Amino acid sequence: MICVAALICAACAAPAPAPTPAPTATAAPTVTPAPTATAMPTATPAPTATPVARQLTIWVAEPADAQPAIAAELQQAAQAVDAQLTIVPRDPDGLLLSLATDRLLGLPPPDLIWADQEALVGLLADNALAPVGIELPADLLPGLRTLASSADTLWGAPITAQDMLLLLYQLDRSPPATAADLVAAAQAARTSERAGFVQGWGAARWLAPWFYAAGGAFTTPDGAEPTLDTPAMTATLTLLRDLYQAAPRNGDSYARGQRLLAQGFAAYAIDGDWAWPTYRAISDTFQIGIAPLPTFNGNPAQPLIGGSLLMRHRDGQATQADVAALVDILYQPDVQLRLSAALGRLPARRELLADPSIQADPARAAAATQAATAPGLPPAPAARCAIFGIESYLYSATTSDPPLKDAPARMQREALACLRQFAQP
Repeated sequence: MICVAALICAACAAPAPAPTPAPTATAAPTVTPAPTATAMPTATPAPTATPVARQLTIWVAEPADAQPAIAAELQQAAQAVDAQLTIVPRDPDGLLLSLATDRLLGLPPPDLIWADQEALVGLLADNALAPVGIELPADLLPGLRTLASSADTLWGAPITAQDMLLLLYQLDRSPPATAADLVAAAQAARTSERAGFVQGWGAARWLAPWFYAAGGAFTTPDGAEPTLDTPAMTATLTLLRDLYQAAPRNGDSYARGQRLLAQGFAAYAIDGDWAWPTYRAISDTFQIGIAPLPTFNGNPAQPLIGGSLLMRHRDGQATQADVAALVDILYQPDVQLRLSAALGRLPARRELLADPSIQADPARAAAATQAATAPGLPPAPAARCAIFGIESYLYSATTSDPPLKDAPARMQREALACLRQFAQP
């Protein structure tokens, strides 16, 4: 009992103070660093688009042996201006037909065309060209500028000069200085076994050097009208008739004349640079003297000049800027001289005609003597009709005996009749 009472008394007694809890360690406050300025993230530049090279197609209408050199220079020019060229070789004689065929088949046309002045005339007649719209070099040969333009519009950039007639003579002869001397030398050289003189008798190209030297011209200065009925034409026809007296007696065709010259059976000839492959094919030992044409009426002969041009197809993708960029390279002196050497032609720029590489080549040196004054025919109907009028009567006027007084007027009438056909809608 005592134990129970004691427990009860103890429970009723004042409670003892609660034990003070041991102080817990207070963590030292951490210092929060002041926020640093966060740099704005730099924008990653978008990848620049790699420029896409201009993709252009060019048809090159040149003989097969000229294609490699031209293609090489065109490709180098294209690389220099970040363009890609697809070069398609074409037969010069089939250029217009190839374009017409592709058009019928629905194929795209070329963007650019490299061809000669005769092709330019046909392309213009087919309405296939767009103006090139560039500045030509100030020293471009004047005749080339003429043959590339009509109605104050430039249709092509002439890159090479060619197709000028030269005097060819056997090495046992010497080149006459005047047309009268040529007549005398050719007639004296004619024998029963040797022709004194050969050329293309019925073609206007062989009449032109003397006609221009005598003060004539195929057309008016603006290229609008034929101008054949002049005293210059009578004088020219008289000269050609005198030269014909030295022609071969048993056939006067152009092809026969080439064979006779290559085989040593003609003393003198007038022919152009396009004929060299023919002569070499006839005789692999062909050697000939080469000189500029003689003077006539006291003036230098003026053979027509031709050229190869870079042109722009009207339905192609090439722009005037594309043409300007390419020709800027093609007109550089080193390119011009490489093309001249590879093709046997002249540069288009007058300042390069005196280059030693040209003067060391007898054919190019002789052609260079005539190039600065050589006329070019504009790609206009009047010039084409003048050729038609001349060739309607040239062979008969040269080879027969009737008086020459009526021939110039007849040529002019034929040329005007041809021009009227062009004028018809």
